[in-house]
Amino acid sequence: MFDRPSLRVQNESLTEPTPIFAQKLVDRCHVLLPDTPRPTSAICYEEQFYAYVRFFPNAEVGRQKAALMTKRGNTVILTRVPKGLVLWVLEPEAQPVQKP
Repeated sequence: MFDRPSLRVQNESLTEPTPIFAQKLVDRCHVLLPDTPRPTSAICYEEQFYAYVRFFPNAEVGRQKAALMTKRGNTVILTRVPKGLVLWVLEPEAQPVQKP
């Protein structure tokens, strides 16, 4: 008899897809990151800052890039905008830029 891989092992290797939020559900802002001299576009979600990574006009590619970053250990969020998706990465050391 041949051994079949168990369904349990196959399911453990699958990852949950990155959630996609409506842009209006997050607060847009700018933050300073430890290694950058200029402010970076960001969002605030659940009292944490996520820095802008990239815009994707195609949802499939955006999800693939989000999955790749998650696999590398990053926490990411995707937001839906009229022309596609925006990928954001959690930046725990980010400091908000005060508006003048």
